[in-house]
Amino acid sequence: MEENRTINQEAMRLLDEAAFTSSKVKKRERKDGVVSEENMYPASKAETDRMTELLHQAEQVADDVNEEEFRNKYDQLNDIVQWSNQRHRTWSWGLIVGALVCALILLIARNSDKKDAELRKANLAQVEAWTPCDTTITWENSAEKSNYDICRTNANNWKAYRLSEYKSRCIGNQKSIENYQKMADTASTQEKKESYLKQKAHYEEESVKNRARFDSVAAMKYEQVKQDALNYHQDRVDSANSSAGSKVGFIIFLLVLIALYIWTGYPYGYELTRTRTRDKILGWVRKISFWLAGVFFGTGLLMQLFAPDNLVEYVYSNGRRETRRETDIAGTTTNVMIKFIFMAIGLFIFCFISILLMLIETIGGLRSTIATTFSKKKSEPTQINTPAETN
Repeated sequence: MEENRTINQEAMRLLDEAAFTSSKVKKRERKDGVVSEENMYPASKAETDRMTELLHQAEQVADDVNEEEFRNKYDQLNDIVQWSNQRHRTWSWGLIVGALVCALILLIARNSDKKDAELRKANLAQVEAWTPCDTTITWENSAEKSNYDICRTNANNWKAYRLSEYKSRCIGNQKSIENYQKMADTASTQEKKESYLKQKAHYEEESVKNRARFDSVAAMKYEQVKQDALNYHQDRVDSANSSAGSKVGFIIFLLVLIALYIWTGYPYGYELTRTRTRDKILGWVRKISFWLAGVFFGTGLLMQLFAPDNLVEYVYSNGRRETRRETDIAGTTTNVMIKFIFMAIGLFIFCFISILLMLIETIGGLRSTIATTFSKKKSEPTQINTPAETN
């Protein structure tokens, strides 16, 4: 055994050097001269190439390539090099499904926004068809409440609706002023009294603003009222279209993100070694988050939908008693709300974590791809023509 060791001594030295090539090798391991297999893996293209070269040199200088100790160590390091030089799939269907679910929800919401925009356009057309009418409304004959459903039928109803909003606010402000004044008069401490008076001053300021708004609208003539209504409904149309457009933009972003995520999801082995810690953390985040999303969504899905019927006893004037089974509408409504909330929370966690992890991994993958491409270009030899070649 000692003879074999002497025979392959230089080759074994080169293999030892290859084993300690990786920047993942710890200082303690270098000091002790013993490195774990996990830390032998190279973390860059340069380290992988260096290990490859050392293995080639070791094989060239080896006196006996079949000697057991040399063969075992060489094969171990060669497997590491082969794995490091290969691409490996890292993208997950789970994250892609999460992003697609989010895109589907956004598509449904976008369609709802477009329908809302069409409805707003119909309201706008209704206002444009108004005919001139008297729009004189004073504070005294203005109502505190007005029907929104009829406010678009003519200018007078629209003005009445706008004025009722400001009058209602102003009257509410006055009630708050009176209440805080009473509370200040009966306050047990000076600190509380000052706090109540501060609130009173706030509502006094709001009351002045709302009365000024009322007077401003009350002074409007027919053309001004019509323009006010047109501006209001045009803003609603623009808002609905903008909301739909932003959702389409995010859907496109998700589709591009999915494509980049898959494209960058085939890193080299040495890139996986470099991001080993990050990948472990993201793996745990994904497992815990998906488990939590499943708990919420599953709980909501399995919850009872219809509440049990209530047994209600009726007592009549003649003393007769009767027990009836009645549907618990309030309980069923509560169950539906709770089911929806739990399922919505589960979907939110699933989609949010999927997009977040996909974004992190894609950014990391793009950086690695750019770095690898730049490194390859930088390492390519530049051909320089000699005078003889030029001639």
